[in-house]
Amino acid sequence: MKVIFLFIGLYFFTSVNKLSAQDLPKCNLYLFTFTEKENGYNLRYPKFLTAFNKNGYNNQPSFSSDFDLYLSSNYGDNGSTEVVQLNLFENKLTRITSTTQSEYSPTQVNKNYFSTVRVENDGKTQSLILYPKSMATSAKRFLPQVDNVGYHTWINDSEVALFLVDESQGHVLAIADVLEGNVNQIISNIGRTLKYDGGHKLYFVHKSIDKWYIKELNIETKKVRTIVETIQGVEDFELLNNGNFVCGKGSKLYFFNRNNTGWSQMSDLADYGIGSISRIAVRKNKLVLVDNQ
Repeated sequence: MKVIFLFIGLYFFTSVNKLSAQDLPKCNLYLFTFTEKENGYNLRYPKFLTAFNKNGYNNQPSFSSDFDLYLSSNYGDNGSTEVVQLNLFENKLTRITSTTQSEYSPTQVNKNYFSTVRVENDGKTQSLILYPKSMATSAKRFLPQVDNVGYHTWINDSEVALFLVDESQGHVLAIADVLEGNVNQIISNIGRTLKYDGGHKLYFVHKSIDKWYIKELNIETKKVRTIVETIQGVEDFELLNNGNFVCGKGSKLYFFNRNNTGWSQMSDLADYGIGSISRIAVRKNKLVLVDNQ
């Protein structure tokens, strides 16, 4: 692993040139501390996290601990997208993978392993790959018969929820057992976000012709129920510890409280130069968002 110490500084009104690397969009990550108040949330202490690659691709953040954040980035010189880790306490950047393929969607499995979606050298095959956190042994491909994994989240050490790339069906939600090799398709026409509550509920976006909805899948019964209509055109969301949801559109963050009937604005981040929020990751009182440039 390559380790670099860096300063993760405050970033407010500075603009950067719009560039793309290897046909990937330019996107950056911001960190906020948030606290709940009577009728919403306060966001404070903004930090710009990706000064090390601010003209590149930095996306798909996920927490592996209270202070460690995985992301996919084309930072580096080998021409591929790899997994890097940011330690938010020590302000330290660690490059985790270095392969000829591109690695996306780094996701913690348990305290010893993490997984990625690897785009193989043929540029088409998208595999589910397991890595030991120690990197002491080689990576392992799960579900070798499945070559269209787009995104994923783990339910337990052997079961994983999959977004399967399938344009003909509007993409498919499936639950797979990586030890048995079984893949059970649940529903089609889904969004790319999959959020598991740690119990027996999985949340995803279901896309109908004119409206999109966050829906809940009961892992045990496989029953699906509707939670709330999404903000128009938004498929990225995060599940908060209290069961509420947060999402972003443009420069604004919104939250949905299950005791209410619709979305409420959490904050407008335009003053920080943020204008196109997509993915969001939350851990306790930390909120990381992706801003597409």
